[in-house]
Amino acid sequence: MNRTVPGLLVVLLVLSACAASGGSPGSSAGTSGDPSPPASAQPSDSGGGGGDDVGHPTGADEPILVVSNEGGFMMIDMMAVQMPSFVLLGDGRVIVQGMQTLEFPGPALPALQERTLTEEGIQLVLAEFEDSGLFTGAEIELLGMQNMVADASTTVFTLNAGDLQSRVAVYGLGTWSEDMGMDPPPGVDQAELDAHELLNSLNNSLLALDMAVPADAWESEGWQPYEPDAFLLYVRDVTGEPIEGGPEQVREWPTDDDPATFGEVSENFGNGTRCGVADGELGEAWFTELSQSNQMTTWTTDGEDRWSVRARPLLPHEERVCPELFGAA
Repeated sequence: MNRTVPGLLVVLLVLSACAASGGSPGSSAGTSGDPSPPASAQPSDSGGGGGDDVGHPTGADEPILVVSNEGGFMMIDMMAVQMPSFVLLGDGRVIVQGMQTLEFPGPALPALQERTLTEEGIQLVLAEFEDSGLFTGAEIELLGMQNMVADASTTVFTLNAGDLQSRVAVYGLGTWSEDMGMDPPPGVDQAELDAHELLNSLNNSLLALDMAVPADAWESEGWQPYEPDAFLLYVRDVTGEPIEGGPEQVREWPTDDDPATFGEVSENFGNGTRCGVADGELGEAWFTELSQSNQMTTWTTDGEDRWSVRARPLLPHEERVCPELFGAA
């Protein structure tokens, strides 16, 4: 494969110097389940690219590349609904987080958006990851930045390509840069510093992908809202609790099930929170409901009880099961 991609490498270098590490296309502002191993890893037959293309999964629910952020100093109810910052699926769909409004209370659902890459566009992304030399089927952990900063998150890149699954985890991505004149953290060798800089550039290019690939790398113009069809719902009885932070919106529980027995108790929360999966018709009902709700909304079945619901959309590659969060037995 020709590993010199005109224009893309230049953009990567520019982004490494000036782009923020926490955005999304068209945005100034992203726990995901681990992506399943690919059921297939073959060159696409979409007509793009040559015989030296990198093979990759081609299914609409198969992940090629997932970037997620794990851990860090964050309340458990926020960690439970955290989304991946970038997902590239086998059919070329890219799913990211869009612009988040500053209103309070904010919407109940994150502003996810999607756009589809052509096969040529997919190959441009894969070429940069292959050229990095870090994604060779191994599992790599780069944790040296723990010597410099506490309570940062770990950015995890999981790549399924070329018949290999690679996982690279880097702690505190974006907290150090030689270009900013910062001294190297103690006890971190040059190889890890170089990898940190390279991964930061790759991450920034993904989060500004419109700048990093040409317009004809996309199948259509512009990003479109992504409408999830399945959710993890974290349900908690808040009857009698004071309303904090502003006006409360109370709505009728939208489905026939009983919130008191919905899903199963998640021991990680320690407050009786229950986790269950809503998909199929139940997922459609909750998408409609949550689209009309905000972060202060509670639900009732009799006008007296009140239930809070935190929703975590499930993406096509993610399992429809409640996770065992934070190493729970």
